[in-house]
This record gives sequence, C-alpha cells and structure tokens, in this order.
Amino acid sequence: MESKTKIVSIILLFSTFMMFVSCGQKQEKVEKIMEDGVEVVLNHLEPYKIKGEPSHLNLDEELIIDFEKEEFTELGMTDVLGFDVDSDGNIYFLISRSTKNFIFKFDDNGNFLFSFGRKGQGPGELGLSRYFAVNELDQIVVTDFGRKKLHVFERNGDLIKEISLASNYRRAGLLRSGKILAMKESFNKGEGRLEFPIILCNEDLEEMKMLHPGKHMPNFTFANKVNGLQLYIDYNVWKISRGLIYVGNYGSGYEFLIYDEEGNLLRKIRKEYQKVKVPDQIKEKIFNWLKNNLTQFEQVKTKLYFPEFYPSFQFFFLDERSRLYVMTYERGKGPNGFMYDIFNPNGVLIGRIELENYGFLASSPIINPLPLNVVAKNQSLYCLREGENGYKGLVVYKMKWE
Repeated sequence: MESKTKIVSIILLFSTFMMFVSCGQKQEKVEKIMEDGVEVVLNHLEPYKIKGEPSHLNLDEELIIDFEKEEFTELGMTDVLGFDVDSDGNIYFLISRSTKNFIFKFDDNGNFLFSFGRKGQGPGELGLSRYFAVNELDQIVVTDFGRKKLHVFERNGDLIKEISLASNYRRAGLLRSGKILAMKESFNKGEGRLEFPIILCNEDLEEMKMLHPGKHMPNFTFANKVNGLQLYIDYNVWKISRGLIYVGNYGSGYEFLIYDEEGNLLRKIRKEYQKVKVPDQIKEKIFNWLKNNLTQFEQVKTKLYFPEFYPSFQFFFLDERSRLYVMTYERGKGPNGFMYDIFNPNGVLIGRIELENYGFLASSPIINPLPLNVVAKNQSLYCLREGENGYKGLVVYKMKWE
C-alpha cells in the first residue's frame, strides 16, 4: 500500500507540473495547496485557459425520445425514474411503476428493443427500485429498496447475481473491483435528523471505510429546526469514472472528493461560486404543501426555516474522459436551463455550459423541482428533461470540443 501511495503521489505531482507549464502566459496560474498530504485544486469564478486543451463544448442535437408519444405510453413508460447508457450506446430506462417490467432497453437510434426486471419477489424480480446505473463493466445494477437487494443484470436482461443488503442500505453500486459502494441510513437523535453516510464495503458487504458522512434530512419530531430545502433524499451523491469515485462534499461548500477503489483520498476540487437566493415563491410553495399534507404541521411550523441562499451546487456527472460537469443554481436563458461548470480530469475549471434538465422526480415531493439525470458517454450527451405537460423526454446531443 505504501508503494502504491508513492506512485499515486508521483502521478499527481507530474500532472501538477504539466498544468503549470501548459497555462497561457497571460492567464493566472492554476492554484493548488496540500492538505494532510492530499492535493487540493483551487478554482475561481472564471475558467482557466489551458494551452492546447479544448475549452468550448458544442452540442448538436441528434435524437429525441418523447415519452408523450402513444407508442411509449402503451409500453408503460409514463413515469421514467432514471436512465443510463452502455458502451455501445444502448439506453436503459428505469420506470417507477410497472405491471410487468421495470427496465426498458432502447438501441442507439431510439428504437425499443425489450424490457426486463420483472415485478415480483423471485430471483431477478424487482419491487421498489431507486438507484439504477450501468457500471464500468457494462452491467446493469439496480438497488431494490423494497426487497433490500442489489441486482446485477447482463445487457441482455439475464440476471448475473443478487446481493442481499442490510435493512438500512438505501442505495448500492458495484465497482469493477467487486467492492460495493453504499449509502446507509442512520438516525441521529441528538441532532434530530436522518443521516446518509457513504460506505465502501468488500464483496461480502463488510464495511471497510466511511468515505463521507453524506447528506441528511430533519426528523420532524426530534429536530430543533427544519430546513425547508431538505425534505427529500437525494441519491445523486457519487459518480464513478475510470475506477475513481467522485463524491460531492455538500457540507463543505463547493468541493469534490476523489477516491480510488480502496477508499484512499487522492484529490480535492474546490471552486468559488456565485450565491443564488432562494426565491420567495419556492418558500411559499413548500410552506403551503406542508400545511396541506403534514398532520403535525403546527408542530413543524415553529421549527421551519429557509436559508437565504441555495447550496453551492445541485447535481454532477462525468464523461468518459473524466471531465466533471457540475450543475449550479445559476439560471440560464432557457425556461429550465441552468449553468454547469466543467472541470478537466485534473480538476481545473475549463468552461461553462447551459443545460435544460429540470423537472419532478417520482421519488420527490412535487413541491420543488429537481435536476433530472444527465449521462455523457460515447462522445454523446444524454439529457433527461421534462416538458410543460409533465411528460419526460430524452434528448441526445453529439459532443464536440473546440
């Protein structure tokens, strides 16, 4: 392990040197510091211009799958929960309600192929599913929260294996090493909240290390204060790229932590960010929803508060080159558009782009729209978005860097 750590340190030092060398002469040099032996990349509001590296992303629309069309509603795809893409461009959708199958497979031209993940209690059958992804081995991994199982499928829909999860596991993912990354649920009575730490486990689900304390939700009974923006569980807490685990460190402002599959912290990425105020209409909407739907509203009302500003970011994803895309709360020009920061694989801010991917998830309260899933694979960007009528659609763009 010591030799491996030295190799990682040499690689990081070399990449640091290369970034300093490649920065344009008229540009501010990339700032870095060391904290407890870990490299921290410091980014400001404006992107750096790295000599010889493309920094502008163009998106050319290639394909739209509109779930409002009759052919898709007849398939039962009226409530898409999420999606992911394999290395051949096949698209897999997870729906939240089903009378038969939960997972639908499409080819790279948007043609429906088949469905699998049958509703039921038997092997390979699903109940209440929340987390869904195509991992780096092109396996379809589904966390069945209802049955407390991790299902792993081949791309043809055949079941590879099932792993029984502890009752307090909310989400789990299978790494290419065979290790399991999981989000647990625990109750902190002293703080009056539910906590969701991120845990790295071995193949037998024995806990190896806690990577991050995770997000939390207030318990209405025990909490002294209830943040009106923390009323749902956010499952978008990690992403995996090239064997590295990226964790959004929401509790420390705008920061990302990068681990290897052994749980070693390799790098931190930080950025200054533009604070965005929480609109009064959002506060009013959440207040009225609680008033009309919560039996203990009078008790909660005295504890309810709203922060002046939104958190530092709300969603992130990575492309196949390990560029990091971070959705901020800064609005774009489109009605559902938000600005994304783009970081290169070394953690340096190189650009920004507007994407429209906002709507209501089946697993969230209808009072506050949430970022919908975005996937970048095969030099294409797959963006789930919601129309005015409430139906979701998938838009596929060709990504061109200049």
